[in-house]
Amino acid sequence: MNQNKERTMRFITISYLLAVLPSMAVATEPARKTPTVSAINMTLPIHQRQKLHPELSDPVLGDQAAIVEWAWSPQYAKRFNLPVQPDGLKDGGLWLIGVKVVRKQVQEHQRYTCNIVGLLDNKLAIRTPPGEMYTITPGYGWAGGLPGFRGADTTTDFTPGQAAWIRKPKNRSEETFPEWSLTLSYLLYYRHFQPNMAFFEIEGACGYFRDPVTHRNEIGFPGLVEGKNNADRKRSAYNKSSAVKFDIPDGLMRRIYPYTVEADDWSSCLMHRLSASSLTTHALVTKRFGNACDPVVKPQVNR
Repeated sequence: MNQNKERTMRFITISYLLAVLPSMAVATEPARKTPTVSAINMTLPIHQRQKLHPELSDPVLGDQAAIVEWAWSPQYAKRFNLPVQPDGLKDGGLWLIGVKVVRKQVQEHQRYTCNIVGLLDNKLAIRTPPGEMYTITPGYGWAGGLPGFRGADTTTDFTPGQAAWIRKPKNRSEETFPEWSLTLSYLLYYRHFQPNMAFFEIEGACGYFRDPVTHRNEIGFPGLVEGKNNADRKRSAYNKSSAVKFDIPDGLMRRIYPYTVEADDWSSCLMHRLSASSLTTHALVTKRFGNACDPVVKPQVNR
């Protein structure tokens, strides 16, 4: 009887020690600093809206499939019974423009894109994709997956471009050339989307949008007539003197710019995990991700 009691007490004592020893060990260890990872910027307006799909959460998009901000012209407002935007487009060849942030996956790679969408006068003197409705070639984004395919680009003749110009240039070069510029690919061009209007969507670059306080953001379309001087021939088609260009309104940019920064930072993080590519300067300076973007070690596959 005494032996059973003694055995029971010994078991209770051992169980107690096993339970408290881990916490005692932690208490005696010096505190370790863990880098803070800012997964979601909760100050962005999208995260203040009523949740449509609470079970979904994306660090940039919240529970939305995409985020779009629009600007339109007075003629567009009149035609489609919308209020006139005080900071929208001016009447002209571009009726409507939007910047759409979406998440994209190509094979194992994920990133965000900031597409530019809109409606154009379909009689503008610009070079356009062939046919009444043009969609991107199936090889786009997977150019290396087709046997013998070299990825030759046959779309540069009509490819539009995205640019950002410094508002207060300090020298001749800043007056003449944009700080950032990039040739873009049409994802879709529908010539007769509405009477006299063509719909377009191009895959913009999130990191090439600049703060509207300091920069003027622009989209350009190659013109029908080539420039004739040597300096003009050296430029991309959308940046020649014959190109048709439009400013992206500051009001639209003020609303969408925080999301383009977020999308650019997160794209660099997602890509860095797989390919060790560089993080954005903004992400490095703010140290917002800690070590959460460190390259992932892929497990060996036994074949």
